[in-house]
Amino acid sequence: METSSYFSVLQRRWPLVLACLAIGLLAGLILTPSDPKGTGNQWTSSVNVVPAPNSAKEFNLAPVQLMTDGGEVARRVAKRLNNPDPAVLAAKVTSQLNPDLGLVQIAAKAPSRKAAEDLATAWAQETVAAFGDSQRKTRQGQADSMTAQLDKLKTDIDGLEKSTTNAPVGKKATLQAEFDAKRGQYTTLVGQQQELINPLNDPKVEVMDGLKSTPDSTTSILAPTSRPLRIGLAAALGLALGLIAALMVDRMDVRLRGRIQLEDAFGLPVIAEVPRATRRQRAGHAVLVAGRPESPVAEAYRTLRSALLLSGPPGLAYRLSGTDPRQTRATAMPVRRISDPAPVILVVSPRPGDGRTSTVANLAAALAEAGRSVLVLDCDFRTPATHLYLGAKPGKGMSEVLLAEQEIDLQDVIRGTNIPNVRVITAGAPAAYPAALLLRAGEVVQRARHHADVVLVDSAPLLYANDTNDLVQHADAMLVVARSGNLTADQASRVGELLTRTGVPIAGVVLLGVDPQRSMGGGLKRGSRVGAVGRIGSTAGLVLRGRSAAPSPVEDEDAERPAPSWAKRGQLTDGEPESTPSGRGTHRAEPVASTPDSADPGFRVQSATERALHNGAGDGAQLGPHFDTWSTVELGSEDR
Repeated sequence: METSSYFSVLQRRWPLVLACLAIGLLAGLILTPSDPKGTGNQWTSSVNVVPAPNSAKEFNLAPVQLMTDGGEVARRVAKRLNNPDPAVLAAKVTSQLNPDLGLVQIAAKAPSRKAAEDLATAWAQETVAAFGDSQRKTRQGQADSMTAQLDKLKTDIDGLEKSTTNAPVGKKATLQAEFDAKRGQYTTLVGQQQELINPLNDPKVEVMDGLKSTPDSTTSILAPTSRPLRIGLAAALGLALGLIAALMVDRMDVRLRGRIQLEDAFGLPVIAEVPRATRRQRAGHAVLVAGRPESPVAEAYRTLRSALLLSGPPGLAYRLSGTDPRQTRATAMPVRRISDPAPVILVVSPRPGDGRTSTVANLAAALAEAGRSVLVLDCDFRTPATHLYLGAKPGKGMSEVLLAEQEIDLQDVIRGTNIPNVRVITAGAPAAYPAALLLRAGEVVQRARHHADVVLVDSAPLLYANDTNDLVQHADAMLVVARSGNLTADQASRVGELLTRTGVPIAGVVLLGVDPQRSMGGGLKRGSRVGAVGRIGSTAGLVLRGRSAAPSPVEDEDAERPAPSWAKRGQLTDGEPESTPSGRGTHRAEPVASTPDSADPGFRVQSATERALHNGAGDGAQLGPHFDTWSTVELGSEDR
């Protein structure tokens, strides 16, 4: 698969890629926490709290661990680190008492090493501070509680001192002993109170040096801690999945998109590729050949016109004249009299939405640019839309003509359009049974031949209605319209089978909605397969559906050869045209050989170029193995 093919897939499947990208963004937004630093790969930093060397005496470290796990330390650390939620910090810190070593280990986890170390250090320092404050408050409370007892002892001592002084000799010894006991007790309590009041005697702890930090992840590739970066990675993953899904869906898509695919499926040449029009260009049923004549779409329809003029029914390429037809070596295009019936081209499509009606309108405008007067017959009674493209006024149309008991003059139903030299007979009033209307279509089509140079017939989709089969027998040629991506290979094969049964010459296939970068500009291309047509500058003949027993031999360039069946049907004679029972044109005299100086107005092939114009085939024309195909090679420089 080439690089350009990948870009084409992305251009067709961009909604799928965009949807996967949006899903990735949404998933990243929902699944990524608002504080991604608390998740993912973590660092653990640990620090030890031990009794201070200047502590007065040894003490139990269990209160230190209780202080570490309490809420007071968490509030102090949150205030110190400017974190509004102490509970979040407390969830990141754990403590463990080791009585054998006489220490309390504090461990903190954070997304980065610095954050973990800062949290562990702050927690340990605040634990030391909180423990010191708690001890100071507790000892001060104990000292304050001794004041009342000391006051009572002092009162008792003062009373005993007075009693001892005034007591008789027999009781004085007893009172003196009691006085000494009270005084000793008082002195002991005062000493204890002073010890409690002195901060130097408080139990103290300190943070031990030797902070340790280790990553929890065993790999060196760590997940990003930034939420925007995580969302960006989720979007990139969604984009990658979208690209893979687009390629897989495109691989499983059986719809036909390219010229080669359509030619292989239909067994017919693609004579024009119309680029995909923008939404603004498609708005309002615009006819781009008339509205935007310089657009690539308009040029593609002009190329289609040129292909039909060179390879379509002979009457399509004839110039109008009131005199007898003539043909000399100086002119490559014969002259048609006004009285000769105009050729009828039936435009068909396999499915709705193929762009059949827009092709009819644009082709009519392109033929009008070339000086032809065009009459459009809207025979799509199910979803008529030709009048919308051509700007025709509503009124009587084909349904009224076909249902009328008495013949209606076509001049009464032919309406002008917004495009010069283009007129139309609209579908008319809706009919309950559209298929029954077309049983009388032959006579109407035959009369319409005398009202224009070219008659274009719009029909219903071939695979969805039988209307086209009733119209085929009245046409001189058929033009198949297909939209890129709107048709499968099975459907195209079915259309080819149906067209084979009609026996009506097929001008080719028009492919709509082609990528403008890959379009061949609507021109004819040369190919080696059956059904291939020549490059722009050479010509291609109508494909006569049928089976040939063997390919015809290649003839000499100047040798005379009979024209194909459609050329014989359209040959000019001096007499008046004779209508055929089917109403598909006139039978003319068989071609006769003549010299360049001959004045015989009959059919005569003079050179390779003129044979291409008349027969739709140049040198090297041969019949295909499965159906008669007038395919050409590029003309020599002397014939261009």
